[in-house]
Amino acid sequence: MKLNYRDKIILGALLAFVILLAGFFMAIKPKYKDIKDNKDELIRVQNEKDEIDKKIAEIKPLKEEIKATYDETTKLTDDFVEYNDIFNPRKVDQYMQNFAEDCEVKIKQLSVADLSTQSLDYYYFTSNFVGEDMIKGSDLNGDKQAQMDEKRAESDALSARAKETVMAATYSITVTAEDKEKLWDYMEALKEQKETVIIDSVALTNVAISDEAEKILNPPGEEKKEISAKFDITLYSVYDLAEPNLEAD
Repeated sequence: MKLNYRDKIILGALLAFVILLAGFFMAIKPKYKDIKDNKDELIRVQNEKDEIDKKIAEIKPLKEEIKATYDETTKLTDDFVEYNDIFNPRKVDQYMQNFAEDCEVKIKQLSVADLSTQSLDYYYFTSNFVGEDMIKGSDLNGDKQAQMDEKRAESDALSARAKETVMAATYSITVTAEDKEKLWDYMEALKEQKETVIIDSVALTNVAISDEAEKILNPPGEEKKEISAKFDITLYSVYDLAEPNLEAD
């Protein structure tokens, strides 16, 4: 069959369309599918990146919070006696000697008990009410009970709090002084010093509180008796907190 010019044009156009269509299915369509898959993968990776960026953004304030907590803890531990000093009587003797020299008293004896752990209690006053059962019996409206609860609120709250454990060493120190005022100065110096020290007990010898007692203790013409005091004090210490490694993986 012989094709005329018009038929040849139509056939050529048809062949070109078939070739284009075949090219689409053989080349373009797979590429299109690859592009679509790559877009889906890009979205997935972008979501992962957003999640990672979010976590990274959370790390900085977390580091700052950890650092602030560490700094605050360090400030608290600064109030305690150094661990290397608390169990060394020589260092404690040197430490106490400074107060003795400033207050013009002499340390005659210093002894230390074994280092141990103790719970630090809270200092608070618990209100006691005379005839509390009778108060409750007469408290028809509950007003008196509310007043008692209000006065005991602080002590109740503190008594319920957990008590922290620290290292403690108890020292007995005997000092002598020319007059009782120097002993008062020494006790005041112990109270005001910055380390965590508690005076547990004080025993005075040859100390007259009043002028009349002074005349009886030291009659005129007789040699004045030596004034002395024995202090039982407890020094407290804690281990230093290790600095956190904020750059660790």
